[in-house]
Amino acid sequence: MKYEIMLKILFELMSKKCVKASYLANKYEVSVRSIHRYINCLELAGVPIYTIRGNGGGFAIIDTFKFSSTFLTINEFEHTINALTAITEGVPNKDLTNVINKLKSVMRNEYSGFDIKSGNLIIDAGPWGDTVGYKSKLSVVQKCIDSNNLLSITYHDRNGDVTNRIIEPHVIVFKQGLWYVFAYCRLRNDFRFFKTGRIQQANVLDEKFTRKDLSSQELPLNFWQNTVLAKDVVLEIDKKCLSDVEEWLGIENITCQKDKYIAEVKLPYDNGLVSKIMSYGNGIKVISPTDLSNQIKKYAQDILDAYK
Repeated sequence: MKYEIMLKILFELMSKKCVKASYLANKYEVSVRSIHRYINCLELAGVPIYTIRGNGGGFAIIDTFKFSSTFLTINEFEHTINALTAITEGVPNKDLTNVINKLKSVMRNEYSGFDIKSGNLIIDAGPWGDTVGYKSKLSVVQKCIDSNNLLSITYHDRNGDVTNRIIEPHVIVFKQGLWYVFAYCRLRNDFRFFKTGRIQQANVLDEKFTRKDLSSQELPLNFWQNTVLAKDVVLEIDKKCLSDVEEWLGIENITCQKDKYIAEVKLPYDNGLVSKIMSYGNGIKVISPTDLSNQIKKYAQDILDAYK
């Protein structure tokens, strides 16, 4: 455990200009005195650490310090390259491709006879049909993010409405097996998530936009919970469709209560939710809210009437 903390402290020092002892102590749940001991051990090991005095002071490491490329093992290099390759196959990115080539070059220079094995990580969030068209849309979005060009899209929302929008794409997000574009929508005058699979057409415009500064912490990644259309839903699940519902809602949101499987989740409350629940037939029963239960009953009755 001691050496794990020492390594983590070393990486902290290499990634930041200055680190306070109190910050390290709180982060790794040890005393400030222990942090000073770890720093001393690193210095004895030859790491050039120096102390910055004063209010904004702390520990720092000289800028010229770096690891040898052989700090990573062959397996670590290989897994890193394969992971980056899997990402670029889903979302083509010139910079990541350059990084992959540089890593391969370093490995071939450092380890004679090194050869990248076939990766065991594949990322393919495209549809079962036209994956080429799907990836080309992601490529267009990535191009606009890199160049700060406006993007014109034809978008199909969850309710079946089709709109033409001008958006300012900022980030591509991979969430729950799906690709989303986080962008400022000029039609709604607000930031929105756009599911890539619902973009029918995407065209790069000549006009540029000014990118807003956004950190990963500011992204509303629980975006269904940040919309007025989201509601707390309680569902009773039949065992015959439990596996499919676990994939939909996540195993952590389903509990076994008195021989019944119950899911308590916050979901987007629209026609898409009704259709999703009905796709399970009698395998899901809505416990609450009552208005959702009544809506399911009405749809079921309408189907029954259509077959009379």
